Amino acid sequence: MTIYRSHLPDQPVPYMNAYSFAISNPNNTPEEYPILIDGITKQTLTFGQWKRDIRRWATALQRSLGFKRGDVLALFSFNQIDYSVTMFGPLVFAGITTTVNSAYNADELAYQLQDSGATAMVTHPELLATARAGAKKVGLPEERIFLYGDQPVDGFRPYTSLLPPVETPESQLVKPVVLDPKECKETTALICYSSGTTGRSKGVELSHLNFAVNAVQVIAFDGELKAHDNVALSVLPMYHMYSIQLHLMCGPYSGLQNIVLQKFNPEDFLKTIQDYKIKTLNLVPPQVLMLVKSPLVAKYDLSHVRQINVGAAPCSRELIEALLEKYPAIAFRQAYGMSEASPGTHVGLYDDMVHGSAGKTLPNQEVRLVDPETGKDAAPGERGEIWIRGLNVMKGYRNNEKATRETIDSEGWLHTGDVAVVDTRGNFFVVDRLKELIKYKGFQVAPAELEAILLTHPQILDAAVIGVENKEQATEVPLAFVVKNQSNPEGKALTEEQVVEYVASKVAPHKKLRGGVRFIDLVPKSAAGKILRKDLRVLLHGPPKSKL
Repeated sequence: MTIYRSHLPDQPVPYMNAYSFAISNPNNTPEEYPILIDGITKQTLTFGQWKRDIRRWATALQRSLGFKRGDVLALFSFNQIDYSVTMFGPLVFAGITTTVNSAYNADELAYQLQDSGATAMVTHPELLATARAGAKKVGLPEERIFLYGDQPVDGFRPYTSLLPPVETPESQLVKPVVLDPKECKETTALICYSSGTTGRSKGVELSHLNFAVNAVQVIAFDGELKAHDNVALSVLPMYHMYSIQLHLMCGPYSGLQNIVLQKFNPEDFLKTIQDYKIKTLNLVPPQVLMLVKSPLVAKYDLSHVRQINVGAAPCSRELIEALLEKYPAIAFRQAYGMSEASPGTHVGLYDDMVHGSAGKTLPNQEVRLVDPETGKDAAPGERGEIWIRGLNVMKGYRNNEKATRETIDSEGWLHTGDVAVVDTRGNFFVVDRLKELIKYKGFQVAPAELEAILLTHPQILDAAVIGVENKEQATEVPLAFVVKNQSNPEGKALTEEQVVEYVASKVAPHKKLRGGVRFIDLVPKSAAGKILRKDLRVLLHGPPKSKL
């Protein structure tokens, strides 16, 4: 058995409540230091205010809403400077937070509310109509829906209206629950939803230990910039584990100042980098592409940027080289992980860039590369599925023991479904995916979910979906192969535009068929009925010229 470990020593394990870890303040951040600033409104939260507001919210949840240990709060919103306040609040008393994709429609929201067991929700006023519709589907009372912001809307109150007064003595606020090592491993802190090949999102249950230990793992790979000399831009969506770990946990823990943007808008993004002299950017590949190609960039001063970290999806060697040619003073690295690993498992080194690599193994975990056909460890330089074992590996999937057993084996190895090779220096290169997920700008799209929707169309007999590369956007996009119902005129007349619009009406924007539609006579399948996606790729591109 070949096991890969970090070149760094294992770090001390934080067996504690995740909130207590987040406020432990190893860099002596002053209470008055602004750690969260809204890039547009300039609203600010200092480190001291942030800590106190979390406990005020925890107190409100318990005393006004009757929350107790194990109860679940849903967050359905765009980025907010107080998103982390609402997220950490339940964790103070060992409650649970589930973060919801802000692009979800009412059906998708309802599924997550029901599966997670959420009994209250905080949402953005712009999303209130969807929040109400989703809550109604699962019987969540409207009086348990609250808003970000400071103004009521249509009778719905801001969550801040429940907070005890600022002057309330600390002795009267809920105190963080002390968790022993066993409780740290077993007590769920977050439920983040990750799409699966079954077509239904799966709730990734992360414990307090998962959440805290991954922060320790990631911070061990920090660059040369010290937290109080650094300013980061928080534009990644805060419902995503990539953002949750880097901006909502590692940021306050380290005392790093985060400038928050509610949504990604190119001009706001560039102006904020300029105005706040941003030094660190955590991005996804399409945002890197914009920095390289957009003519807007020339209008702004980005000279203070010192380091860019890219995750959630791979960045091509060509794109990295173009970025560094345009911005030679910037240090660049990529990271790899998945929500099931809290999420980071591999991170590159700013001072030792290896183009195309997903990075080196983080400490406090073990990694294997296993040949998916033989079950044996892959030889050096050969492809193998990445297996991870460590304290950052999730508890399991919410209400889905079968999927958990299929993902984490009896020896504790998390089977990622991603195929990689490793070089002699321990740099991992992700080259393929066993799983069929499509990664659109860092978001996961399950082909099976789109196939199920396509099959509800009366003029579609069969369908299959694959991901195809869109070089202009530097991402994968879903493409559908559709078998028309040729037995009637409506089926024969079905157009690509009609199919694209049909799917768009039923899914969140990131799941649209941006790769288009191809009409075929028969979907290739195995004897067991499994769609042969490799045959669809041959149909699209022709047979591969070579095989690694």
